[in-house]
Amino acid sequence: MIESINPATLELNGKVKETDLEKLDKIFENSRKAQKIWAKLPLKARARKIIKVNEVVSQQFDEISLLISKEVGKPPSEAFTNEVYGVVDSTFHYYISVEEILGKVEEIPLGFYESLDKRSFLLYKPLGVICVIGPYNYPFAIPFQQIVQSLMAGNSVIFKPSSDTVLVGQKIQEIFDSINIPENLVQTVFGDGSKIGNSLVDKADKILFTGSTSTGKKIMQRAAQTLTEVTLELGGKSAMIVFPDADIERAVLAARWGVFTNSGQVCASVKRLYLHSDIYDTFLTKLIQLTKELKQGIPTEPGVDIGAMINEEQLNFVDKMVKIGVDEGAKILTGGQRNPNFKGYFYEPTILADATNDMKVVQEEIFGPVLVVLKFTSDTEVIEMVNNNQYGLTSCVWTKDIKFGQKIAEEIDTGTVMINEVVYTFALAPTPWGGTKNSGIGRSHGKLGFYEVVRPLHINIDQYKGPDLWWIPYDNDYQVIVENFKNIAKSLVVQDLDD
Repeated sequence: MIESINPATLELNGKVKETDLEKLDKIFENSRKAQKIWAKLPLKARARKIIKVNEVVSQQFDEISLLISKEVGKPPSEAFTNEVYGVVDSTFHYYISVEEILGKVEEIPLGFYESLDKRSFLLYKPLGVICVIGPYNYPFAIPFQQIVQSLMAGNSVIFKPSSDTVLVGQKIQEIFDSINIPENLVQTVFGDGSKIGNSLVDKADKILFTGSTSTGKKIMQRAAQTLTEVTLELGGKSAMIVFPDADIERAVLAARWGVFTNSGQVCASVKRLYLHSDIYDTFLTKLIQLTKELKQGIPTEPGVDIGAMINEEQLNFVDKMVKIGVDEGAKILTGGQRNPNFKGYFYEPTILADATNDMKVVQEEIFGPVLVVLKFTSDTEVIEMVNNNQYGLTSCVWTKDIKFGQKIAEEIDTGTVMINEVVYTFALAPTPWGGTKNSGIGRSHGKLGFYEVVRPLHINIDQYKGPDLWWIPYDNDYQVIVENFKNIAKSLVVQDLDD
């Protein structure tokens, strides 16, 4: 049995039976049978069936939010706004947009070949069985959205939740079981990734994984053996750049939320704060004051801003990294230790200053309520500092000059750059989500998310009455054709281009 422990109180939430490895073959067999039935339905009919989950979720807003809170350690109100609402919003968006994205047969212009009565079309087919491997930090929103997109596109889904959030995983299964879809179209398996992961990768048609970079690399290495497709949303070390002309009051509030929401256990949370030297002291003073005003406590109690971390292992890692930062020369301005007032996994909201870009605490992901603050003096300097990192998921630029902000954004090597905002773009269902470098490959959400769970099918139609010009025999008539092709090729040369 896999136990679910409340990270704030250390109480037992419940237990879930671990999936028997010997049953995986049957699980995949049933999944493929269900997928074949499901894929025969028209796209619009599939979408109409899946949108029914919104009705189910809307009847359980408080129940689901509380369950997330008890398994993850975040306040229920935060669980609702950041996860439950996002699921309903994104599912509705996919419902109204999927036919436009995947339902049209697209004709491809063929130029000269059209004169030979040849035409090409592009359409999208489901991949088959999609394996969704979810994370613990957003155990409801992240896998739910991936499951919805996979199903609407015509696939079946085998879902493995994090072992830290098995009850939320069980709840997701219950929601899909309550709507009218083929039996076994969505199946949830439970188990540690080290035990069950290889079998999932070997048997699936595609892996959608959200989690650590180290695990993502192992999945990709394993998938190479079977050429299984993967989409990997991995770690991050998101930077927030604040220029002197920014709205400082708003930027400080944004930084506080962007750092400490979900106890910093967010791949896109603000982890590096780059402050221009002209505002460094003013900004930092305000941020420290606001950080000290945060209320940390049992997340189900009223008025709590910051809850617990997921488990002791992650809390100890965060503490270890803070100590490394101090050894490297960083200075703790607030926090810097496990909160002694609680028996659960609480780490105090922490700010480290006097950091340099080469420090381990700046270069590596900490995944906890810890912010490192750095100073810069020029545009060129800060762009170089931000890009000098192994991660590239999100970053943000703060300035009142939007054109200038866009110019800086285009120079930053991340999947998303926000101007005068932090973190929240995961909630924007129409937009792509994913990163560069060690932050992963592929995209979820929006039309690019749909493209990740389908395969393009190119259909070429030929209605030419005679033999094609390039067919054998290569006789004298063929040589005349070759000369004609040479003349056509010469007409395709573009001349007199400006250097």
